[in-house]
Amino acid sequence: MDPKEERLKGLALFKAADKNAIRHLASAADEVTVAAGHTIISEGHSRNEMFVIESGGADVLIDGKKVAEVPAGEVVGELGYFVRAPASATVITNSESTVLVIPYNRFGQILDENPAMVRGIVTELAERLYATDAKIHGTG
Repeated sequence: MDPKEERLKGLALFKAADKNAIRHLASAADEVTVAAGHTIISEGHSRNEMFVIESGGADVLIDGKKVAEVPAGEVVGELGYFVRAPASATVITNSESTVLVIPYNRFGQILDENPAMVRGIVTELAERLYATDAKIHGTG
């Protein structure tokens, strides 16, 4: 397995993906290095790709207010594939960062060919939703 494939396989979002799906995902992803302060996602705008923060990190802002940090090893913009709506937040790198850019159209093709990957992603997203709900309601 090449290093890009290993990094993708290590992400919670893709833990259920088989070797073939990871290989296709790695081939679909472009690796780019961006400076601190680079806007990856703009609140209110549509986008056509998701991003894996490989190194560095990013801040998440809603209405200009920082609400979260995204460390290396996390994915942003993945919900936009499933919910074709404008971005709900802005994501800006807070240091020089290396990012994998995965176009939605390629991601969709990979999902179509890998139902186990779809189930894994749905499970991960449901777990995130459950954890967020627990925080909001003070039960987690």
